[in-house]
Amino acid sequence: MGLTVCGMAGSPFYRKICIILDEKGLPYETETLNPFQAGDDFTAQNPVRRIPLLKDTDVSDDFILPDSSVIAQYLERKYPTPPMIPTNTADYGKALWFEEYADTEMATNIGLKVFRPSMFPQMSGKEPDFEAAKKTIRERLPQIHDYLEKQLEGKSWLVGDSFSIADVSVAVQYGNLAFTGYSPNPKRWPNLAGFMARVGSKESFAQSHI
Repeated sequence: MGLTVCGMAGSPFYRKICIILDEKGLPYETETLNPFQAGDDFTAQNPVRRIPLLKDTDVSDDFILPDSSVIAQYLERKYPTPPMIPTNTADYGKALWFEEYADTEMATNIGLKVFRPSMFPQMSGKEPDFEAAKKTIRERLPQIHDYLEKQLEGKSWLVGDSFSIADVSVAVQYGNLAFTGYSPNPKRWPNLAGFMARVGSKESFAQSHI
């Protein structure tokens, strides 16, 4: 076994892959990779300069795969048991949709417009822009919460009856939101709160959000 996940714990996409590997019970190593400080070799590995990267020395010593969605599909193809992507065609499509929704709409609003202005300045000794973050929390996030609240009505998981990539992808975005000190109001969004409690009880998620 020669799997290494390269990235940083602050990245929800990095944590997504670590959770999938843990759920599959696969041994792996981690390697810190800061995309903001990496050199030209990182550009050669991934021209869009995003994390995570997956190294698999079982394939070759220089096999590197970028992009969390691609990595997740690769791992599912290579290690299908236990499944993290549904095999039923309809559920497969829905799971990929929720992953895409999390990776784009949620990541843009939570990651770029709440997490980044709240957390990034503090890492460099600067004042955080909490007002910009609060504006997104007030104006944009309720639409996301409302959508997921409806999708979780009467359900434990977003797709089918088991924890899947759909749940991981959404939950890691809310994990980043929690890092800023904000979580959706459980009285207004009880289904969402219950969902995050179920995800949070999983060791794979808890250990990646310490």
